[in-house]
Amino acid sequence: MHTDKNKAKFRLFSCIAVIGIGAGWLNQAHSGGFALIEHGASGLGNAYAGAAAVSADGSTVWFNAAGMSEIKSREFSLALHGLSTSTKWTDEGSALGSAFGGAQVSGPQTSNPGTTTALPNVYYVAPINDKWHYGLSIGVPFGSSTEYDDDWKGRYTTVSSSLNVIDINPALSYRVSDKVRLGVGLSFQRLSVELGSAVDSGTACLGLISTAGASFSQTDCFNNGLVPGNRANDGYAEVTGDSTGIGFNLGALFLPRDDVKIGLAYRHSVDHDLDGDADFDVNPQLQTLLASNTNPSPESQAVTQGIFRDVSASAEVELPATFSVSGAWQIYDKLQLLSDMTWTGWSSFQELRINFDNPVQSDTVSIQDWQDVFRYSVGLNYQIDSKLTLRGGLAFDEEAIPNAQRRTARIPGNDRTWYAIGASYSVSDKFSFDLGFTHLTLDETPIDNDGSDPSRPGTGQIVRGLYDSSINILSAQVNWTFK
Repeated sequence: MHTDKNKAKFRLFSCIAVIGIGAGWLNQAHSGGFALIEHGASGLGNAYAGAAAVSADGSTVWFNAAGMSEIKSREFSLALHGLSTSTKWTDEGSALGSAFGGAQVSGPQTSNPGTTTALPNVYYVAPINDKWHYGLSIGVPFGSSTEYDDDWKGRYTTVSSSLNVIDINPALSYRVSDKVRLGVGLSFQRLSVELGSAVDSGTACLGLISTAGASFSQTDCFNNGLVPGNRANDGYAEVTGDSTGIGFNLGALFLPRDDVKIGLAYRHSVDHDLDGDADFDVNPQLQTLLASNTNPSPESQAVTQGIFRDVSASAEVELPATFSVSGAWQIYDKLQLLSDMTWTGWSSFQELRINFDNPVQSDTVSIQDWQDVFRYSVGLNYQIDSKLTLRGGLAFDEEAIPNAQRRTARIPGNDRTWYAIGASYSVSDKFSFDLGFTHLTLDETPIDNDGSDPSRPGTGQIVRGLYDSSINILSAQVNWTFK
């Protein structure tokens, strides 16, 4: 029985040492959680109002495959989005957890983890006959990144993060009648993740004494500079992984009148089983002390010899389902009004658990408790002449993170408001291009996350502060039509 208790303590410490690796996911994206709605530049100019109804170009393969039936000739579209996130974080009392006395963490009072990213889209649509169309979409429906300074105060929860999902989506549409079109598609996804955080060598040193019975002393730790929260002697931990998943999508487009289109689109959730590696860069002074442990206990030796080993790691992630209802109303020959409501099922993301293939390295668990959210948008298209169309749109995008306690430094997200403008220009009957610009504003965003596994309260790093963020997106798209 005594041995079992010791094993439990050793595994408790091993989780404490790398708890930051599992603390959250990724930076604020642009459609709730870490979803990305940036598919096509023409839609961006409307804040994606009416995206499942308008069938303006090849991007309809993604938003509503049924809309392919509205495209009369073969069409190829290539889009590129530049996303720039401006973020300032201000500390308001970040510290180590109560299990370590709430010690202060060294570092500056502010940090700027904003990033700049480019996202491509590729689309192709072609008629098979009067009834059937086929198409292909290639894009990035989920993804984001953060990059904090190495010395920022929340470094034991995160320093860097990167997530990318490449989605290849073939699709078919069928023209049922003059008023009804249906569509279906498959999503083949490749997910890749990198999560990095600092390791507090001082906390690790003291923890090995108290939980693993290591023979070195607190004085030995301090004499080697291994003081909790001391940036100069931090180590580093990084988890990488990738996965392949498959999902499906369904769409319908209704034309009850010549001037009205109503689109319905559903994308099913996609399960990912990530496999990868956990790599550790251990402070040299800590390595020396680990090797000096003379406690003859097999359990103590197992911990000091086995902790911070590079091992395999795995995790499970369910990317959420979405359902959209869009409308397009041609008021008169020059003016079209657009609307959209999209539900995203983020309640599927309740926790992030990273499993380590190491008997002395217990899993890290971060409770998320995310909520389902809605995105609402309205927009308009105004046709100046046969070549030029101007676009505008507004959107309100709910955040899935329920409160400041569940918000993490990897995802300092909040509700977003979109302000969008754009234009389309037809050079000829074979070539056109689109431009769009969107500015997103977020309310001041508090974070008060203790970074702990719920079964081990007080063992993480408390990150407490305010985020002030905004996002700019500039998109361009070229379209070729083949008669």
